[in-house]
Amino acid sequence: MSPFRNPPPTSTEIARELKLLKGLLRITISVDTLSVLLDNAVRLLLEILPADGVFIYLREEDAPVLTLRATSRYLPDLLGKFSIRLGEGLTGWVAAEESPVIVPERAYEDPRAKLFQMIPEDRYEAFLSLPLRARDSLVGVMNLHFKEAFSPKNSDIELLTLLSQEMGFMIQHIRLFEEAQKKARQIEALSQVSQSITSSRYLEEILHLIVTVTAEMTNSTLCSIMIYDPEKGLVVRATQTLSDEYRNKPPLQVGESIAGVVFGERRAIAVENVQKDSRYTSRELAKKENLVSMLSVPMMIKDRAIGVVNVYTSHLHHFTRDEVKVLQSVANQAAIAWENTALVERTAAMEEALESRKRIDRAKGILMKKHRIGEEEAYRLLQKKSMNMRKSMREIADAVLLAHDLKVD
Repeated sequence: MSPFRNPPPTSTEIARELKLLKGLLRITISVDTLSVLLDNAVRLLLEILPADGVFIYLREEDAPVLTLRATSRYLPDLLGKFSIRLGEGLTGWVAAEESPVIVPERAYEDPRAKLFQMIPEDRYEAFLSLPLRARDSLVGVMNLHFKEAFSPKNSDIELLTLLSQEMGFMIQHIRLFEEAQKKARQIEALSQVSQSITSSRYLEEILHLIVTVTAEMTNSTLCSIMIYDPEKGLVVRATQTLSDEYRNKPPLQVGESIAGVVFGERRAIAVENVQKDSRYTSRELAKKENLVSMLSVPMMIKDRAIGVVNVYTSHLHHFTRDEVKVLQSVANQAAIAWENTALVERTAAMEEALESRKRIDRAKGILMKKHRIGEEEAYRLLQKKSMNMRKSMREIADAVLLAHDLKVD
């Protein structure tokens, strides 16, 4: 028998293992949302290890970035907003290498460490970090901070490894489920937008429906449609926000701000933080309305842009390729809705103008016959009556026709 056999686990270690297993069972059975899963994992980590701070970061899709999604500290301004790039600091190193890091003391002196002013817990003595993986892909990183030196036992490492493995699979499972729900919402939203194209609603009503549905579909704080007016520029024509200041934004010229560039170059642009991007001309308004990340896409009809659709989030968000494609599809359908409805309204206006012209001509004929005057004099008579009574020429003509019909009858 080998003299290097591991000693039997102590009662404390057995109790911690049971606590971990019970915690994993509780999480697996009861969790149906990502935020609840991560919060439960934070509590479980604090139960099995004497950590002073726990931070869980998840990797963004289609971007080499980790975003803080759960923590044991009260940091509402940072959750979902604070991000670290792969390779940045100890956390970024763990993500880039997909390898755990254990620094039992003076973690702040580690050459890979980076001081983040926004995170008060980054002034720590000991640091443990493990990657969260599922099916050979990184989904996130979980960190444990200790104010005093801490050397984990082998049993501690085994417990953390087990938890990180299970967490990785559960995170991926919930993300896939949420992605399926998101796809279903997108299909429903696109269906509503498609139906609006053939509806008999007024143009403003259709545009309002599109921005409302799009904001819900993309979980955006604000969605707006800007239509190009050759005399004014890009004008906000619809938004679901109640902010009068945003609704009354001055028009943008082609090439001005983000939306102006999107319209001019006919390509989508995503901005991580409009409050800090010098290209965005309404930075003060963005701060006031808490607008952070932005995606802007052109409204295209064949090769012609007629406007842009913008969505904003209230936190840092990395827009995925799928999100860009979906919003572009919405924008293109919105463009068709605009063109179709505008054409119908223009046709109706032309028909109304033609009918008015016919009735005015009939009224002129009646006046010419009654007063034995020429066409030009009859027209001036109608025009003078219109000005004196502050009525339209069509209304005066209708009155003349009505009086004539009553007399004939």
